[in-house]
Amino acid sequence: MVLDYNDDETATALEASYRGHDIVAQRAETLSRLAIQPGEHVLDIGSGPGFLASEIAEVTGPAGRVLGIDVAETLVRRASERNDKPWLSYMLGDATALPAKNSSFDAVVSTQVAEYMTDLTPFCAEISRVLKPGGRALILTTDWDGMRWHSEDPDRMQRVLMAHRSSIVQSNVPRKLAPLLSASGLKVTGVSCFEIVNLDQRPGAYSADMTTSVATYVAENGGVTETELDAWAAEQNQLLADGAYFYSVGRYIFEARKPA
Repeated sequence: MVLDYNDDETATALEASYRGHDIVAQRAETLSRLAIQPGEHVLDIGSGPGFLASEIAEVTGPAGRVLGIDVAETLVRRASERNDKPWLSYMLGDATALPAKNSSFDAVVSTQVAEYMTDLTPFCAEISRVLKPGGRALILTTDWDGMRWHSEDPDRMQRVLMAHRSSIVQSNVPRKLAPLLSASGLKVTGVSCFEIVNLDQRPGAYSADMTTSVATYVAENGGVTETELDAWAAEQNQLLADGAYFYSVGRYIFEARKPA
C-alpha cells in the first residue's frame, strides 16, 4: 500500500520532514540546478507541501507563473492556504495526465514522484509535452535499493526494509530513467547524486523521519512480527547511544532539455 497524504496528520508529518535540514539542503540543490529566471513559467509535478514551488515563485516574480500539482487533495489545500503569491497556484492533477497545454512551461521539476509511478513512460511523455522547445526538466528520484542503513543484524534489517518497500511502487527508478526521458524526446544533459548521510538523528535529520515512517508503516501493514520490529527499533536506538549509527541514501538528479 502506497503512503497516502490525504489526511491532516500525515500531511503535518510530511511538512515537518520537508522543513528538516536534509530536505532543505536538497531543495537548495534543486533550485540551484534549475537556475530559474525572473518571468519564467514553471511546473512542479508532485508539489506536496508547496515549499519548492513557493521558493521558485520568489525567483520568477510576478512576471512569471508557477503551478504546483499533486494528487493529494489535503496537500493541495494546505499549500494553497499558505500561498500569498498571486502568480503561484496549486491544483489537483495526475503526473501522467497533466492539466496543462502543450509547450506551456519553460521548466518542469519533479522531486520524489517518479518512484510512485506504475508506468514511467507517460510520466516522461507528459513532461516533454508541456515543455516549451528549449525548455528544461529536472527529475529527482531515490534509489531505494541502494539505501545503506547500518545494523548488526543485516538480515533483520533487510526483512524490515522489504516490509516497508510496498510503500514505494518502483525502488530503482534512477537505473532506468535516462532512456525513458530520451524516448520521450528529451535530451539528458546531466545526472548527479545528492547524498543524504546521517551519523545521528538530530532534529531535521532525514533518517529520523524514515525511522518513524518505517516503524509506523510496518506496524500497520505487517511483513515482520511486532517483536522483530521492536528489536529493530531498539537496536537503532542503541547504535545512536553508542555513536555507531549510520544512514545514507542517494537521490539522483536528472537534468534534461527539450530540443529547440
